[in-house]
Amino acid sequence: MDDSEEPEDGRGTTGERFSSFTKRNLVLVAVFFLSNLLTAVSTLVTAVTVLGESQKDWRAAEYRKLRELRAGYTLEKFQKELGPPVFRTSLEPGSALVRNVYRPREQYWVEAISNKTNAAVTYAVTTCDPTFRPEFFFEGNGRRHRVVLNKTTLSEALPAQEQRDESLKIFFGGTGSSDNFVFHVYGHGGGTNYRTFAWGLNDTCPTWHAKSPGYDPQSSWGKWYQEHRPAEDPPGHFFLAEKLDEGARDIMAESVVNTYAETAFARDMSTYYPNQIGVSRLVVA
Repeated sequence: MDDSEEPEDGRGTTGERFSSFTKRNLVLVAVFFLSNLLTAVSTLVTAVTVLGESQKDWRAAEYRKLRELRAGYTLEKFQKELGPPVFRTSLEPGSALVRNVYRPREQYWVEAISNKTNAAVTYAVTTCDPTFRPEFFFEGNGRRHRVVLNKTTLSEALPAQEQRDESLKIFFGGTGSSDNFVFHVYGHGGGTNYRTFAWGLNDTCPTWHAKSPGYDPQSSWGKWYQEHRPAEDPPGHFFLAEKLDEGARDIMAESVVNTYAETAFARDMSTYYPNQIGVSRLVVA
């Protein structure tokens, strides 16, 4: 029988009977409403939780990948963790050294310079995303040191007493084809197991982040360098730590590093990175 037809018994259509029933049972209507509301809220909470976990999980997975890589490992190991390189170029024309650049996610770059045996003689990570914070550990003079990109400042990676014999590598070229960078370079002797480490500011990142809101490390370093640069102005000039003035110390305390780099055993950082350390913006542009 069609619902629109009046049944012979006079009880009304199915819809009319349901409407009459619900009017007499407001509690049931309220229960239905609350049940639907709770289902909707539960679905929303689940979606937000899943989204939050997915965001957390991908970062944790990327941090794990980066912790499991070291200078000295094979390129096969790098490719296993990061996928194939997106750029591969000779370090210099005719050189057997190859610059391998990886970008597993848009948040960071990895560069490994390899030799003819496909061993990574360097390992460098650069991130411009202030929310991406991989951490790296290295040994120095019997202590374990820690650098967290987008968190650690130039002043914080080493205790003050260990900074005295180290140096700051800095250059501001002033032209579009020149690199601008500031790096703390550490080690190479027995105290670091004959490895060299570096952390600092690479201009692949257009913005250099500061510890204090509103502070501009790039502008501050540019002004300081112009006032203190040597007459010959060589790219990558090293300023000995004990000769840094109070102004440089203040800028170091504000400068949040975006790049970490290390060499394999018995390798010198300057051999592979005479100027900029890590990925070059001219290569990845």
